[in-house]
Order: sequence, then C-alpha cells, then structure tokens
Amino acid sequence: MLDLIIIGAGPAGLFSAQRVAATGLKVLVLEKNNKAGKKLLVTGSGKCNLTNAANLEQFLTAYGKKAKFVAPSLRNFSNTDLIAFFASHALSLIELHAGKIFPQTMRASDVLKTVLAACETSGVLFSFDSSVSNITHQITDAGSIFSVRAVSQEYQAKNILISCGGSSWPVTGSTGDGNLLAQNLGHSIVEPKPALTSVLPVNYDCASCAGFALSGVRIFLWREGKKIGERNGDVLFTHLGISGPGILDFSRHFNPSDEISIDLCNLPNADSELLSVCASSPKKTVKNILCGLGLSEALALVLLKRASLSAIILAAELDRKGRKSLSSLLESFRFTIKRLGGFDEAMATAGGIDTDEVNAKTMESRLVSGLYFAGEVLDVDGDTGGYNLQFAFSSGALAADHIIKMTKDN
Repeated sequence: MLDLIIIGAGPAGLFSAQRVAATGLKVLVLEKNNKAGKKLLVTGSGKCNLTNAANLEQFLTAYGKKAKFVAPSLRNFSNTDLIAFFASHALSLIELHAGKIFPQTMRASDVLKTVLAACETSGVLFSFDSSVSNITHQITDAGSIFSVRAVSQEYQAKNILISCGGSSWPVTGSTGDGNLLAQNLGHSIVEPKPALTSVLPVNYDCASCAGFALSGVRIFLWREGKKIGERNGDVLFTHLGISGPGILDFSRHFNPSDEISIDLCNLPNADSELLSVCASSPKKTVKNILCGLGLSEALALVLLKRASLSAIILAAELDRKGRKSLSSLLESFRFTIKRLGGFDEAMATAGGIDTDEVNAKTMESRLVSGLYFAGEVLDVDGDTGGYNLQFAFSSGALAADHIIKMTKDN
C-alpha cells in the first residue's frame, strides 16, 4: 500500500512528490509520457520563468477572481520559499525585466534536473508510459483506499494527487486528462478554454506590422458596444494577429465577436497633438509625423489606409476630417475578435476542476477524502511572468504538507 500516488510528473506533481517522500512516506508518480517534465522543458521558450519577485499583494492580483483561492498556497509556500529551495539545491537564479525570475543558465532543463534530483534523494518512485484510465475510491475500516488503473497495472494508495495539467500545449501530453478523472470521482469541471493566448482578428490588416511592439499601452475590451474591461500592457503585432503580454494576460476574458481597442500613443489629446505637430511641420508627410509619435512605418500606413488618406499626404494637406479620423484611430485602434489562439499555442488553460469543490487551505477535495489537486488542472490561471509556475509549486507544496500531516497523524 502506497501513501500517495501522484498523477502527472509536471512541476506541481514533482514538487509535491519530493516533499512528501522526504518524510519517509511511500510515493509513486505515474506519468503518461516517457519522461518527466516535458511541458516544463518548453516553458518560457525553454528558459523557464519559474516565479516573480513581486510581493504577496502584487502576486495575488495576477490571478484575478481566483486570488482568494490562491492565497493560502502562496502564504504556505511563497516565491521567497521557492527561491530558497533552488538556492539550497545549488541552482542560481536571476531576476530580469518586470520581476521575472529565471535560472541563471536560462535553461528550463536545469530547473527540471534540480527537482528530479530532489525526488531521487527523497526516494520517489516513478512509472513512465503509465496513462491512468480510472480511479476508484472506497472507505474501509482502515480509512480511504484508492485504486488506480494505469495501462495494465493497478495500484493502491491512501491518497491521490491529480496534477496532470490543463489542456494547453497538448503535444507535451497536456490533454486535460485530469478533468475526466476528477469528473468520474464526482467533481464539476469549468469548461476549459485557452488562456495566455493571442488574438486572431476579423479581416486582420496589420500583417505588415509583424514584429512591431508597443510598450505600456492601454487596452480596452468591448462587448455588444459596452466597455467591460481595461488593462495596461505591451502589445505585439504578428503575421496573424495581436499578441504580447498585455493581450496574453487579458485573453482569459475574451470571446469571439468581442472588440479590442488599443490606445496607440497614450496621448492626453491625440487631436490636439496632431494639430500642433502638423502646424509646426507642414512639409512633413503625415506618415512621418505618425512615426514620430512612436508608430512603425507599417503601422502608420495602416492608419492612413483606415482613415482613407493617401500614404504620401503632407501635413499641410491634412484637413479637419482627416485629422479627426487619425486621432480617433490613435486613441482607439480597433479589432474584432474572430477567434483566440487554440490550445496548441496557449501558454495556460482557463477552466478545469471547479475550485469551489476544493479546500483552498489544503488542496484536498471537499467531496472525496484523501483526493488532492495541484497546478493547472484546477480552474486557476495567472498572468504571464512566472505566476502560473509559482502556483504549481505552491499548490503542490500545500497539498504535500497536508498529506504529510494527515498520514502521520493517522
């Protein structure tokens, strides 16, 4: 009889495994892939932004409405604790732009090696190529017993931790299996959808702007003519649509047919600015004036086309109607959402196991004693910047700590 079976050898599962096994409890990790941490290896383009230097209050804002659920995990095992863990295992970290923390080597493989080494030292058992098809639960005189069917093997344990991720990047094996396993044990599932993903607009006219980025601009979300959200962030134009941290972080709120508007220059009054600049430089082309406001040449040409103006129009030739059209576009450059980038490109999953049915203070199911969840399998998704990986580590640590306490007490 095992003390704990963990389903999924990602960051949440691995971190929980080494923590529980270090106390002498018997832990088995079942992984459907032929090796651990396949998704972890490609996070942050293989560089692994594993946490953020933000304080707790700032950290919690990254999870939106799930901040209250996430808080106990972060209080139990914070970003400072995670940094200390890696320092104690001789992995140096470095803080970069916006508080993002990476391994100093900029290699996700070093993060994985460190956690796997801790698992080996603790005596964690692994079974790879072990896709779990079913979990059953029964109450006996000795307490809860779970039976787990994986390929042709059946295992028994006192506790189960489901930590097999969401539905994003299915090529890594993250295909939402945990949802079905949890559902079979009575849990509700919030419909999964791509999060931290790009936007593909209707009739996209900015492919020529691919590679151009705007920093710290205001982004607005409109639905049926009403503004329903706003945030600041960086925007990147791509060949197919718009991306960048500002769009990725906002994308969990987007639906097809919604509109996004971007304040391209963050000017107090775009019309007054255009009027002033055109008056002082009448022989300049309007295109060059727009470039002087921070736009790329390609984006300036898109604005001129949307305003039905010549690409070579001079400032002296710009009438009031044309100027008003351009200033309106500068303040509200709009796209209608055709669709979001799919799970194959999304960095995270919104939706998953309903957190109302999970005890935030222990990560234990409110429905089935001895059943735990951690990481992206839950209906929790954070902003870019290391927040999702930190939640994976923190929720895994919290589940581990409660499993240790309950098993030792019994």
